[in-house]
Amino acid sequence: MIKLICPECRRENEPERIYCHDCGARLDRTALAKVAPKGEDAKETQRRLRTMLDPRRGKVRLLFFKVSKLILGAAAMAAVVQMLLSPEVPPRPKMGDSPPQIGFDLENAAMRHGGAPLQYTEAQVNAYLGSALRSKQAALSKLLQFERAIVNFDEGVCRVTVERSLFGFSFFIATSSKVSIQNGTLIAANNGGRIGRLPVHPLLMKYADPLFGDLWTALDLERRSVTKMDAIEFHPQAVVLTPKP
Repeated sequence: MIKLICPECRRENEPERIYCHDCGARLDRTALAKVAPKGEDAKETQRRLRTMLDPRRGKVRLLFFKVSKLILGAAAMAAVVQMLLSPEVPPRPKMGDSPPQIGFDLENAAMRHGGAPLQYTEAQVNAYLGSALRSKQAALSKLLQFERAIVNFDEGVCRVTVERSLFGFSFFIATSSKVSIQNGTLIAANNGGRIGRLPVHPLLMKYADPLFGDLWTALDLERRSVTKMDAIEFHPQAVVLTPKP
């Protein structure tokens, strides 16, 4: 920083001063005029201003924001449509069909110990659920009217889909888990789910637990019967329960 030297007392003064800080004498400021100003030249300033005021840049920026909004809106609409679409689910079981007595089988197997493994298909389990839940309507939600529960089995994975209705419109939400029995406790590790046909990440599925709470409560007796088994295995379209030895 350039200092202004007072011609009277030789005191160094700041460059913004006109009179000496000590003696009040007028300072010689001609030295400051010889210092080249630091900053961009006139041509660079003109170029920068032309760039800032170029109407084409404004049009491109406006077009970018319009296209971005259109893409985001289309993505949101596509997600809503996927959520409202019904997934592929089996037809409702006929009322006249006699469902398998899975609950009775589980209780017998738990008492006998060492019996043969119990194996059921998806269709058999779904028929049992349809029959069992009809008698447990009091435990099921009335706000979001419970319609039915459907299970699907794959290798090591069980997916439960719940159909509910609101003002007569049905929507589906599914949770998929790897289920095992450990020390008499049923352990379920969630690996995702769906709302309609829209896949949902496992970290987000934990916020959907309230939509399944009434179903788990209604099936508490069946859950306790399963925990009396030694192991549970899921295979494509089948589940195998092994009694304790």
